[in-house]
Amino acid sequence: MVDTLVVESITKRFNELQAIDGISLSIPPGTIYALIGPNGSGKTTIANCIVGLLKPDSGKVLIRSIDIQKEPIKAKRLFSYVSDNPAIYPYLTGYEFLRLTAKLHGFTKEETDSRIKELENLFPIKDILTTTTDGYSRGNIEKTAFLAAILPKPTIIIIDEPIVGLDPDSVKILGDALIKFAKAGGSVLISTHTLNFAKTYAQKVGIVQKGKLIKEFSITSKTDIDGIYEQTTSNI
Repeated sequence: MVDTLVVESITKRFNELQAIDGISLSIPPGTIYALIGPNGSGKTTIANCIVGLLKPDSGKVLIRSIDIQKEPIKAKRLFSYVSDNPAIYPYLTGYEFLRLTAKLHGFTKEETDSRIKELENLFPIKDILTTTTDGYSRGNIEKTAFLAAILPKPTIIIIDEPIVGLDPDSVKILGDALIKFAKAGGSVLISTHTLNFAKTYAQKVGIVQKGKLIKEFSITSKTDIDGIYEQTTSNI
């Protein structure tokens, strides 16, 4: 089975700062992988290299064996990305933003209407989707961005800090939606410093510190993620 995402020894330097130092990881189908680490550890830079917003100084990123630097359009058709500060067009309504997303992915009107109907009740925001997004709270922007990400049924979803603006009920809805997506064969990469979210929803965790992947482990009901995190990061 081909891994959905393969990151091979990527590095990235900004002047004197070594932001990423030889990161390698892989995510098979049906897996939620959480990158955890303190602010400034390199998680967002890793995500930006994976999705093609940054070019690694060395190494490569493969999505379903497609090199994102060599075939960016082909690779980008396979994933959705939600950044840590998702941007949606303020002059569009939520529904218009979702329809635009569907159109960019080549959906017909019938396919678009059907898919939006499946998703519009995922979060309790149906009543605001008819209004322009410039009036949305941070949390509702994140919810709408997630609906747009999951709408085209991508191979992998990449989310940077997925729960910053979400209330506890919405966090559970998001986490459950990611589990459902993974059980259907999708892959998920989340970058977060929220250990409890990683423990609850991820199957595999990678700890990032000072641009290095210093530990990887699988999550079970008995995994003491807080203890592992504290012990691992305190040794650096």
